[in-house]
Amino acid sequence: MAEQVWRVGPDVAFVQSPDGGRVAVLNLEQEVPVILVGTAASVWNGLDGIRTEPELIEELARDYGTDASAIHGDVMGLIHDLSSSGTIELSPRESEAKQ
Repeated sequence: MAEQVWRVGPDVAFVQSPDGGRVAVLNLEQEVPVILVGTAASVWNGLDGIRTEPELIEELARDYGTDASAIHGDVMGLIHDLSSSGTIELSPRESEAKQ
């Protein structure tokens, strides 16, 4: 069975600042864009259809010099919010989906 990863939903447009620290996200089914800044933008940048949740959390923990268990709840909370609004969706990992 293919591992599940998060990716941007099909009706979502986004633009990010050159440094990647700020992302404006618009689900075309919603009326108001969401602005993600700092660590939230880092989470967004990791929702690429390649990393699993544990891989993303471990990478963010390394990048921010903390323990994965310390950020797990916050990362999963943001993922839940983005998923609930239809902004991201689960799908098979890209490398496995192409096989």
